[in-house]
This record gives sequence, structure tokens and C-alpha cells, in this order.
Amino acid sequence: MKWNRVYLSMGSNIGNKYYYLLGGIFTISQLKKTKVTAISKFYSTDPVGYLEQDKFLNCAIEIKTQLLPYELLRELQKIELKLKRVRKFRWGPRTLDVDIIFYDNIRLNNKDLVIPHPRYKERNFVLIPLLDIIRDKKYIRSIIIYSDKSVRIEKKVKLLISSCLNGKKTSYKGSANNNYIVAKLLKDRFEFIETCPEVEGGLSIPRLPAERNGDKIINIGGIDVTDKFQLGAEKALEKALKNNVKLALLKGKSPSCGIDTIYDGTFKKNIIPGNGMATDKLLLKRIKIIEVNKDEQ
Repeated sequence: MKWNRVYLSMGSNIGNKYYYLLGGIFTISQLKKTKVTAISKFYSTDPVGYLEQDKFLNCAIEIKTQLLPYELLRELQKIELKLKRVRKFRWGPRTLDVDIIFYDNIRLNNKDLVIPHPRYKERNFVLIPLLDIIRDKKYIRSIIIYSDKSVRIEKKVKLLISSCLNGKKTSYKGSANNNYIVAKLLKDRFEFIETCPEVEGGLSIPRLPAERNGDKIINIGGIDVTDKFQLGAEKALEKALKNNVKLALLKGKSPSCGIDTIYDGTFKKNIIPGNGMATDKLLLKRIKIIEVNKDEQ
């Protein structure tokens, strides 16, 4: 089946805006038959239409997908709902807004979906991020409204990140858990503050796998390593607070970094609701966390 090149515009102006935009990007990357191939810089934008609301944070992404236009639209709407988008009124505040701007060379004009997006030419908050990633830069440059100064590039912000996701060989196997979005698409957009709570707590590389069981963390050899995990969690929190971090990208299912789901302590790959030990400490300080996993594509 054909792979299609699609450009999406994304915006948020409620709460931790980076949490919603990056959460949306990583969730889109997990869609079947879909890969995120480029991410723009991030821009602060004055609101349009309804002005009595906070500024927006905007970006654009390029994806390749085999999903058909309406299939993709439905999946994007599900992601908006997952990230608590509420449609109270037109142009109102939102946690996450994702619009299909271009879908290859397709043109659609139906009730629920118009491609290209009908108002993209009027919106610098769409055009300027698109210019970072789109191939036909000449055309986009020709329609940007240069007298409009309402779109401003954001300074780099700091993100706490599991070091294994950023290519460091800190996993229990002594390997990395590389993630292509982290390594190729985000590293120039953010300042990463790396952490591996297990190593920082005194565990070796490699080491026996460990899983959480209630308040204890036991390795596969039956040894209680809770104290080392607690120490590592404290050090991860210390790094986050020292650097005024508000958002973390952490390795999923880990007994230190997992968010919402972890392995159940039987070493049989059974998943249960729960968080890793470092995650619990970060959440208590209202640091938002996005689950990130190693590349599976």
C-alpha cells in the first residue's frame, strides 16, 4: 500500500503546553502504518478569533502514513480526546488541536474534512512552522504575511529524559533503548537533562532485571534493591528541581521510570497499573511525564 506524505499543524494553550504537543507527537508515532519524519521548531503565537485566552504554543510535523484521510482524521480526533481536548466553542482554548494541512497532493472538500486546510494561507502560526519542515519552501515563503509579528520562536526548554532513550547504554542489559524521535527529531529542539535512576542509585551496568511489587523492588535473583531505586529516584528528582524541569520523557514499563503501567513483579511480562519509583516522586512535584519506548518500527 502507498505511503503518503502528510503535514499536520499542532497547537496548545492550556496547562503544560509542551506536555500536550509532545504527548500528541509520540502518540501519533505509535499509530499503525505511520511514522513521524520531521518536527518543526516550537513557536509562541497570539490567539486568533477569540482573544481572551492564553497564548498558543504551535508546531508542525511531517508524517508518512498508509492511513487514508478519514482514517487519519479519526485517529487524530481520538488523540485529541485522550489528551483532554474539549470543544466548548469555536477558536476557544484547547489542550491539543491537530489539523491536517496537506495530504500528499489530494484535494478533498467534504463536510467533515477539507484538504488542503481551508484557512492555512491566512495563518502564520501554520505557515512559519511548516517552513521548517516542508519541501516546497518557496511556495510557503511566498504566502507568509511578513508584517504579522504574532508568531515568535520559543527558546529551548529543559526536559528530563531517561538516558537510555537518548542513546546511552544504561539499560539493565547494558544497551540503549534508542528512540528515533528523541535522537533525530527533538535533540536540537530541547535541552535534555539525562537521568538513569537505577545507575545513579548505585546499580551496575549490566544488572539483573528488577520489577516493582508494591513498595518493594526485587530483582530476578530475589534480592531486594528497593534502597538503590529510592536513592536513584531522589537523585532524578534533585536534577529535575535544580534545572526547573516541568516535563520528563521516561522509559515506559520501567520499575523506576514507568508511568501508568509497569511489570507486575513476576518477570513474565505481565502488565499492571502502576508507576515507577522515580515517576512517583516526580509526579508529587507536579512534573508532567510522557511515556516513551524504544523504537519498534
